[in-house]
Amino acid sequence: MDCRTADKMIIRYIQRELDDDETAAFLKHIRTCQSCRNELEINYDIIDCLKALDSPGEDIQIGTGMEQEIRASYQHLRTVRFFRIVHYAVNTLVVLSLILTAMLQFRILYIH
Repeated sequence: MDCRTADKMIIRYIQRELDDDETAAFLKHIRTCQSCRNELEINYDIIDCLKALDSPGEDIQIGTGMEQEIRASYQHLRTVRFFRIVHYAVNTLVVLSLILTAMLQFRILYIH
């Protein structure tokens, strides 16, 4: 991913509009590109401050939410990856059990 593409994804990332593949690519890019990471931090702080201004009684804390959001995104991606692996494993076991059942049924019907 290049910086221009990442720049277009910053607001969508903050608003959680990216799908899992886009989020993974975006996080991979900002991990290596300090310029895009700084741009993300600036945008995140601006949006965070605007939300805090809309909510009376909330303290404005700059710079803390972005790191938590990135950690939460990584955790979500790990969870999604885990469930994909479990899904593929269960599907494989189901197919293997159907094949085994068909082979046993064939043995019962045609060999005996």
